[in-house]
Amino acid sequence: MTSSEDDIIIEEILAAASKSSTVSLRLGIGDDTAIFHPPAGRELLLTTDQVIEGTHFLPAEHPAQALGHKCLARGLSDIAAMGGEPRCFLLSLCLPAWVTPGWRKRFFKGLFLLSRELDIPLAGGDVARGEHFGADVTVVGSVRWGKVLLRSRAKAGDTLYVSGRLGGSALGFERLRAGAKTSAAAVRRHLYPEPRLALGRFLAGDLGVGAAMDLSDGLSTDLSRFLRASNVGASIRAGQLPRFRGASVAQALHGGEDYELLFAASPKRAVPESFEGLELTPIGTVRKGNAIVLETEAGEIPLPSEGFQHFDSAS
Repeated sequence: MTSSEDDIIIEEILAAASKSSTVSLRLGIGDDTAIFHPPAGRELLLTTDQVIEGTHFLPAEHPAQALGHKCLARGLSDIAAMGGEPRCFLLSLCLPAWVTPGWRKRFFKGLFLLSRELDIPLAGGDVARGEHFGADVTVVGSVRWGKVLLRSRAKAGDTLYVSGRLGGSALGFERLRAGAKTSAAAVRRHLYPEPRLALGRFLAGDLGVGAAMDLSDGLSTDLSRFLRASNVGASIRAGQLPRFRGASVAQALHGGEDYELLFAASPKRAVPESFEGLELTPIGTVRKGNAIVLETEAGEIPLPSEGFQHFDSAS
């Protein structure tokens, strides 16, 4: 990529980037680094996530605007899982020859529509030329001191909950590949995930929950990680899994990119049935030991971890 091309793309980004009144970002784009000042009484949260052509999306099937949205939404979901509030983000792009100015414009539109909606400014980044498209988004957030949600705080006897309905993204991807319209509910669920930021703050604040994570690689895989961090096991009730309309049990268990929140709460906590219209469903119980079982009509069976695995899928 020549310096003139580099400058053109940077100007496109600057033109599309959101303008924010946040006081935490003292200095944004324009110098070698941004300057961020965390609010008093809050801890800093840092997360980074990559979107790679061929691994996370297919150019022929995923619209550029949706991809821009998802690139930012993935990192925001990590902030939500910690009970935090996003403050700004960094964007690094690797652009192959097939990326046209029109595609870039649509990608930036999706990215910055979400950025403006949530008042999260772009603080900086990098642009390079490469063989395949790649986007690396780093999100900076903060959380009230001592109120962060962790995977390692689940305890035997806790009830396990999930927000929303599961399997919608996997179903949407299946239908997208079959030629369904992008306006279809399941397809939109796949293309435009909603990070559960308000719910994360509610869990960490008013509800006082300690353990949570987001579901990005499928319930079976992420649940295993969640329980391993707390050195416990669990029993999951198959009949209580909240499934997206049309999604199979397998899609609800193993389909990735739902970006809902999984959390554990003491039975003494008065967890509501919903939060701001979003269902909160009890799906099982945390147990001692490390076994993860699925309760079915035929009895208990081991729950395999069959969600998305980057290196397994590449082999």
